[in-house]
Amino acid sequence: MTTKTTLTDRYVWTVTRHLPDDVGPDVAQELRGTIADAVDGKVEGGADPAAAEQQVIAELGDPDVLARQYGGRPGYLIGPAVYPDYVRLMRILPAIVLPIVFVANFVTRAATTDENWAAILLDAFLLLLSVAVHLGFWVTLTFALIEWTRPESERDRPLNEWKPDQLTTEVPWRQVGRGETLVQVGFALALAAVVAWQFSGVGGNAIQVLSPDLDVIWEVALVGLLLLDAILAIVVWRVGRWTPTLAAINVASNAAAATLLIWLLSRGDLLTDLPTVLGERFGWSTNWTLPTALVAAGIVVIALWDGIDSVVKARRGVKGQRVT
Repeated sequence: MTTKTTLTDRYVWTVTRHLPDDVGPDVAQELRGTIADAVDGKVEGGADPAAAEQQVIAELGDPDVLARQYGGRPGYLIGPAVYPDYVRLMRILPAIVLPIVFVANFVTRAATTDENWAAILLDAFLLLLSVAVHLGFWVTLTFALIEWTRPESERDRPLNEWKPDQLTTEVPWRQVGRGETLVQVGFALALAAVVAWQFSGVGGNAIQVLSPDLDVIWEVALVGLLLLDAILAIVVWRVGRWTPTLAAINVASNAAAATLLIWLLSRGDLLTDLPTVLGERFGWSTNWTLPTALVAAGIVVIALWDGIDSVVKARRGVKGQRVT
C-alpha cells in the first residue's frame, strides 16, 4: 500500500533532501507552515484549494534555488573571491603549456613518422585543442572544489593577499621606446637584406643557405613580410603602444610568414643542401642531414612568441587607455 503525497509534500522534500540533518527538519516545518498559511489566505478569498496550493508553490519558485538559500550554499561555480586567481591562471597556463605541447608534438611526429607536413600539423592542432579543453576543465574543477570546500566565513577572502608591489611598472600610454624601435627596425631591415642577398646567389666564398632557385614571387613575399615588420615597428612607436588592430596585423603577418616558410621547407625549396655546401666549403663530412623538423619547430615557436607578445601588450595598452 502506497501513501499518496501532496504537491506540498513533494515540494518540501525536494527543498530539504540535501540539507544537513540539523537544518532539514526545521526548514521542512517552517516551509510547510508558510505554504499552509498562504493557501489558507487564498482559499478564504474564494480560490479553489488545489489551485491555491499550485499558485503558492509556483510563487515560491525553483526548490533547488530555495534549498541553496536555506542551506547557505553558493549559487555559483566559482565565487568572486577566488575568481581573479582563476582568471590569472587561465591566462598563464595556456600561454605556457599550449606552445610547448604544439612544438613537442610537431617535432616528435616529424622526426619519427613519414607523414606529410599537412598531416603532422593537423595532428598537432587537434592535440592542441584537446589539451586546451583539458586545461579549462581541470582548472575550473579545481577552483570549483576550492570554492565549495572553503568555510563559509572565508568565502569573501581572496586566496592570496594582494600587495601594492604587484602593480605593473609599465606606463600604459607609452609602451614602446625609441631604442627598442631602432633595434627592431634595424634587425628587420638587415634580415630582409640578407634574405634578398641569399636568394640572389651569394657567390664568392659566402655560404649559400637559402635556395637561389626559389620562384621570384615567393622571394618577394618573404622579403616583403620582413619589411612589413620594420614598418609595423615604426607605426607602433608613433602610436606609442600596441593597439588591438596593430596586434592583429602582427599576428596575421607572423602566421603568413610561418605558413609560407614551412610550406617552402616541406617542398625542399627554401634551403640548399647545406651538408653538401659545408662539405665543399670546409671539407666537413656530408654524412648527415639537416633536421628540417627542428627548423620548422623553430619557425613556429618564433611566430607564436612574437604574436602572443604583441597581443598581451595590446591588452595592457587598452587597460591603460581606460584609466588615463
